[in-house]
Amino acid sequence: MKQQLLFKTSRGEAVTSEDLRAALANVVGSDCEVLYMHTCLSFGIPNPDLARAELLDAMYQVVWSLKVPTLVVPTFTFSFCNGEDYDSRRSKSRMGALNEFIRLRPEAVRSIDPLMSVAVVGDDRDLAENLSHDSIGANSTFDKLSRRKHVKFLFLGVGLGDCFTYMHHLEWVARIPYRYERGFTGKITHFGRTYEDTYRLFVRYHNVKPNAASYAYENLLVERGMLRVASVGDGSVRCIGESEAREVYLDLLRKDPDYFITEPFRPERADRTFLVENMVAL
Repeated sequence: MKQQLLFKTSRGEAVTSEDLRAALANVVGSDCEVLYMHTCLSFGIPNPDLARAELLDAMYQVVWSLKVPTLVVPTFTFSFCNGEDYDSRRSKSRMGALNEFIRLRPEAVRSIDPLMSVAVVGDDRDLAENLSHDSIGANSTFDKLSRRKHVKFLFLGVGLGDCFTYMHHLEWVARIPYRYERGFTGKITHFGRTYEDTYRLFVRYHNVKPNAASYAYENLLVERGMLRVASVGDGSVRCIGESEAREVYLDLLRKDPDYFITEPFRPERADRTFLVENMVAL
């Protein structure tokens, strides 16, 4: 892998592909079989001498140089939630430019899920195939990840508290009372075949609002040495193992089921109204 200038920081410092690779190697380590990656290009100003596709390819090659057997990226569209049909080949991911670039790679396989699809590159294609119609519950990609060994979550240029969707699968595991299963119906096109189907999502009741405790959770993981962090340019890379993230999150919910919402949940006031525009997160 050749060294390339990727970004310039706000202080004018260079961020090279080797800088990024070294930071990733430090936080991911050598014991990872499946790497689930959230991304944001927050490391500085992109190198103007690189075309957009060249920059994205360079970053992809850096991640792939870690030699992790399986890479997974979210390519969520929430299509049915947004009143849109879903085409597994043409529906664009709402999860950032790098994720969209990876899903379009010829070696990537994308799941059919019209709500929370993923793209998988590498050995474990089953993480994108043979899934249920529960986007975050039983036999979803997240459920399969919980039964794999040596799974890690990588936050490339973004904080865990901003986008750790796996937390909502853990809420499903804990059967927290402020979420419920809701079905969404629409049309799916998959390799030329179009059909109507229904998928389910574990959504919050309308009158339940999240608080900022995901950041307290992130800080707790850092304090305990579970979430490894390395600075890169204006941003950072962060990584944690699935079992560690799971243990701490479920323990917080056991101690206080309302830890991640603004006020205690009252079942008698549960409101199933579902109003959304341009849904991009659960």
